[in-house]
Amino acid sequence: MRTLLCSFLLAVGITSCHTPKDLVYQGMQNFSLKQTSSQKTVLSMDVELYNPNRYKMKLKTADLDIFINNNRVGKVNLGKTLHVPKLDTFSMPVSLDVDLANAIPNMLQLAFNSEVSVKLAGTVKAGRHGVFITIPVNYEGKQDIREGLKW
Repeated sequence: MRTLLCSFLLAVGITSCHTPKDLVYQGMQNFSLKQTSSQKTVLSMDVELYNPNRYKMKLKTADLDIFINNNRVGKVNLGKTLHVPKLDTFSMPVSLDVDLANAIPNMLQLAFNSEVSVKLAGTVKAGRHGVFITIPVNYEGKQDIREGLKW
């Protein structure tokens, strides 16, 4: 009887755990330069995301490359663990290590057109109750960059 009960509880526990739905990209805003030097430029911004899951989560790490107009601009660094509310939009503050060789052509394009093609590719590590999984992120869409500038 005890073995049957343990097997039942194990089966219920395994079936109740399912893969979380992907976070939905909403946009970027609050762009600002944090550090500029001849070797390194760091851009900070807030990435707006929506959590379609019916539970809260934590984002532990982000390993994302950002492409603007199909040119790799840099790699996203998530500074700290982020608490994600359930069924809500949240802001993820990130630092972007900018690859200046690829960013300069994009800056010239922005002078003439503020709407750019944005692509996010990589993974985030998210979870709850101490169990974290790696979730792939693949987003591609249009973004008005001037709209998100912080003056």
